[in-house]
Amino acid sequence: MISIENLEYVYPSGRHALKNINLTIQRGEFVAIVGRNGSGKSTFAGVLSGLIKPTKGTVLVNGINTRSKKNFIELRKTLGMVFQNPENQIVFEKVRDDIAFGLRNLNFTDAEIETRIDEISKTMAIEQFTDSFELSMGQKQRVAIASVLAMNPQCIVFDEPTAMLDPKGKKDIQNIVVELHKAGLTVVYVTNVIDEVLVADRIVVIENGSIKAEFQKHELFDNIEKMKSFGLEIPLTMDLLHILKQKGIDIFVKKWAVDDVANNIFTYIEMIKDEMNA
Repeated sequence: MISIENLEYVYPSGRHALKNINLTIQRGEFVAIVGRNGSGKSTFAGVLSGLIKPTKGTVLVNGINTRSKKNFIELRKTLGMVFQNPENQIVFEKVRDDIAFGLRNLNFTDAEIETRIDEISKTMAIEQFTDSFELSMGQKQRVAIASVLAMNPQCIVFDEPTAMLDPKGKKDIQNIVVELHKAGLTVVYVTNVIDEVLVADRIVVIENGSIKAEFQKHELFDNIEKMKSFGLEIPLTMDLLHILKQKGIDIFVKKWAVDDVANNIFTYIEMIKDEMNA
């Protein structure tokens, strides 16, 4: 789906934002790009989406070279991007006009546009949204995602999409991302918060513009100290179980939600009680 070879991006000042990036992302994969602020991950997202042209190297999305201006329309149909601040993507006063904007640029007919808007509004549960500027930040982010989905991309890049949202808005957007991946979309999710990407298939760590580590989901727990060394925020539940394991108490969990972890700890305690009473 996505092939990146020897990617570099250099600012006009001469500072490297990205250097020697080599990465392949398979169709249908959920890849998390993580790193502390200033690590280069948002620049990476911009290059991946074609909004920033690489200084050196090649980025191919479904065979489309992101450098090519003549292929920009095809790239937009294939890969969409959701920004940290949804207000950067909302242009018009009316929600339907915002969703229609990208479709008009892709030369869809009026009838096709209306059908797409109706379908995606139902999918995103935003049928009742009318005035874009009166929505909450979380609602605006849902509209921004709907505008991208309307173009029916195969891949979506999310650049810290919950950074400006309250806890409920964050949870809503995270659930939407999970459902989009389950529906078959390739997801690239950029963040510096690990608990947002525990559902990812693979975690790629960027530090000082380069890939420093890469883990499959099941390897993450065994690499907590390394993740901390990159300045990443580890979920409290994961940190707790890591400390318990260091003390000889190994509790296996499939999910890292508080309820799941609490239930597994309770089950472990009951098992120890049974063994002591036997």
